[in-house]
Amino acid sequence: MEFMLGISTRVESRIRRARVEVFGAELDLCTRAVTVYWHRHGKAPLAIGEGTWLPLPEPMGDLRGRLIVDGIDRRTCAALESQLARGNQAWSYDAGPWIGAERAARAAGVDAYNAVMLRKVLWLFYRNRWPLQFADGCGWGSDGYAPLIASALADPARARARWELLILTGALQWPMTQGDLDRVAGEPHGEDFYAAP
Repeated sequence: MEFMLGISTRVESRIRRARVEVFGAELDLCTRAVTVYWHRHGKAPLAIGEGTWLPLPEPMGDLRGRLIVDGIDRRTCAALESQLARGNQAWSYDAGPWIGAERAARAAGVDAYNAVMLRKVLWLFYRNRWPLQFADGCGWGSDGYAPLIASALADPARARARWELLILTGALQWPMTQGDLDRVAGEPHGEDFYAAP
């Protein structure tokens, strides 16, 4: 990086890259611009779409976001969004924004079991990069987690059943198996989850 009088003269881009089967994406976090590529065997990648990155509200921010790219199948965008997701090394099940969510749920009058379930769901949504189609129903949606607390207050049994199903199936990604409720930590990540930026 070049410097003139102690001031940076060139902005260093914060680039994230993802690859899912024959598709790839490149995200510039400074401009929030996204380019989607089609990787043809033995040839240079072909740009097939350009769009923007819409980050989730804080505390997720740029750790999770949506790809807004016209002409690209929603399932392809969802797979690329998952690959572009990043983690915060300071967060764990015992230290992260889900602690505040559990506390807020209890303060609002949600029973202890559902408050813990909310904490688990938010943790697993983040930790296991659940698809953003579940963001409004089990993670940080456009209104944060407040709607989840409201749904647990309005119909506790329904909220509990939904959250248990999502936990047991990894957000409907694999068949239900016994014991997954206790495996809160999730599977270990590859190196890319905590990669910068």
